[in-house]
Amino acid sequence: MIIIGEKINATRKAIGAAIEAGDAELIIKTATEQAEAGADYIDINGGSPKEGQEAKNMQWLMDLVQANTDTPVAVDSANPEAVKIGLGLAKIKPILNSISLETDRIEQILPLAKDHDCMVVALLMSDDGTPMSKDDRVTRADDLIEKLTGIGKKIDEIIVDPCFLPVSADPGSGRTVIDAVAAIHEKYPDVHIGGGCSNISFGLPKRKLVNFALLSQAIYVGMDTGIIDPCIPGIIATILAAEAVAGKDEFCMGYVTAEREGRLG
Repeated sequence: MIIIGEKINATRKAIGAAIEAGDAELIIKTATEQAEAGADYIDINGGSPKEGQEAKNMQWLMDLVQANTDTPVAVDSANPEAVKIGLGLAKIKPILNSISLETDRIEQILPLAKDHDCMVVALLMSDDGTPMSKDDRVTRADDLIEKLTGIGKKIDEIIVDPCFLPVSADPGSGRTVIDAVAAIHEKYPDVHIGGGCSNISFGLPKRKLVNFALLSQAIYVGMDTGIIDPCIPGIIATILAAEAVAGKDEFCMGYVTAEREGRLG
């Protein structure tokens, strides 16, 4: 599974404050902890409402994270200037997180995806808002995959984010997104699928239990990417166990190796 560590995001209170204060120590600690926990990529989001600040934050964060870990980054922004800076500074092939079917976003971000060697998160949002049904998700995936392959992206450079919605607001949203993952995986077996999985548990107590359940079920039907906090106790073990049960870990060697390395807890 491709694990994208989600913690360096300005929407998180402590991280936002650290960025504002130029607290390099906390950013480095957060990046290295995620890398050591098993993140394959470190997501970097320096969002700011101040004019021109997000691009400056992106440069500072990119320099800081890459100077202190060997883990590649996911450039996370809807700001074209910040995206351009992040992709341009990446030392190892990065992920662009994300592009969607929203008019402003696709017009400004698609050319950047074309101009840089990167993977791309294809978020299934459009001008009509969030997809609600399985079929809507598949249709939007068709559209975004066509646009991305049309600019030269390989199918395995695309990560489709099917939009994980809270089951607390709609009890059927979990089943719908899992069915959508299965349908997209069947149609495009080489495309990656996954995204901000923890959205599924918003508003519920002991959220990690719901997140773990989602991971297990979605991995079984084809999800292979997660924008998650890899430092949450048990989350890596849950992913490895789910992959073993789903037949995605040959002879369960990933699971067994993780136990030998003390990563199962």
